[in-house]
Amino acid sequence: MNIPDAYDGPSGLAAVHMSIEDLLSFMNDFPALLWRIEIAKSRIEFLNNNYIVSNGLDGKLLLKNIQYQRDVVIPEDAYLIGAFMDSVKKGKTAATIFRARCAENRIVWLKITGATNSWDPRYYYGFLLNVTDTVEQIKAILDKDVNIESLVGDTGNAVLVLDYDARKVLCVNAAACDLFEMNRGELLKLTLGDLYRESMKTAVETMLEQVLLLRKWNGKLDFYQSGKRSFFTAETAVRHMSCGGKRLLRVEFANPKIGRERSRPRRLFSDDSRRVRLIHDLSAVKDDIEAIMRVAFESALVSEKYDAIMFSDVHVRKNQVFVYYAGNQPMPLEQGHRFAYSGTIAEDINRFELSHLTVDDTQESIKPIDWALFVPQGIRSYFAKPFFSRGTLRTVLIVCSRKPHAFSGVTVGDFEDFLDPINDAVKMWRQSGRRGTLC
Repeated sequence: MNIPDAYDGPSGLAAVHMSIEDLLSFMNDFPALLWRIEIAKSRIEFLNNNYIVSNGLDGKLLLKNIQYQRDVVIPEDAYLIGAFMDSVKKGKTAATIFRARCAENRIVWLKITGATNSWDPRYYYGFLLNVTDTVEQIKAILDKDVNIESLVGDTGNAVLVLDYDARKVLCVNAAACDLFEMNRGELLKLTLGDLYRESMKTAVETMLEQVLLLRKWNGKLDFYQSGKRSFFTAETAVRHMSCGGKRLLRVEFANPKIGRERSRPRRLFSDDSRRVRLIHDLSAVKDDIEAIMRVAFESALVSEKYDAIMFSDVHVRKNQVFVYYAGNQPMPLEQGHRFAYSGTIAEDINRFELSHLTVDDTQESIKPIDWALFVPQGIRSYFAKPFFSRGTLRTVLIVCSRKPHAFSGVTVGDFEDFLDPINDAVKMWRQSGRRGTLC
């Protein structure tokens, strides 16, 4: 005779003697915002009132108001919510974690997760939860487990670790001592500014800005050897990380090549006759922005080296950016295509006060605009320079390549002879008043 196990039978709520009042009390007290979405109608309902997920951060608005979402979610994390919502539309179980800004510009970590109701698949149920405390605990555990010395081992390349904020060298390996031709004690007395060549100043500043956004940076840089008596050029891989409460940079040097000091700084576009011809040709088409872009690209100053040039007509107050371009291949992008200002190169330049922006590989980027604009056109790397009018960003000119790392080590001064005349032509185009719907 089989005796039923006391634990056999229905599970979950079916096995729990819970009244409707108990269930409602649980939902109201649950420390997260509970919600459900009617998939077919894209309609969201909130199942409790715990919508203040952090001080000054409204969870209801974050989930249903796209503009509020753009305002508070860290731009680099916006794609995570987009991917989650795609799963909702497909009725797939999903979860993600992302960062948002709350009161006093503080950063909080939020988790959103959900699944289709198996009883009624028309509905998708989930919750939005503040997990900042959990993230901080995980960080603290990881910090304890990481020894700074371990960051320079397990590689045949030269490696050093810097304090991001103080820019001071904290740790080096033997290969780094050999490469810089200094002993360990000498290197530990130096800062980042003592290491790179003066001509690399702008490129290093750009690296320091980008590594905060992307957590990594790759490119070619020049560094001094033997107390600045010589220098080397190396493929430089920089990683941003945290350890013991400090922000660190791990810098690895590959394939170093020893060089001699040059008497004159390198300029990519220093042919005066070509520059004069470019200025003349641009002045002849000042009323036609598409012709301006064609002339700019067909100039021997750039077409021999790169694959496209783009012009972003920036309207910050209207939250709009209009893009025009020319290149060596057709692109499935209409001239004057409109993008929202939020999440663009222009916004990053304004927010971080950048003199220029270089992206070494768009397919490794987490910026939404790189995937919306550049990756579909086959663009792998680009160099962008802003131009301002009365203190307001109006123009971004972007030189593009279908090869990754095409602009590694390039400085903003290298493009002045080429981009400055194009900006002058853009200003004449604006003054002509022939901008169609943008007037």
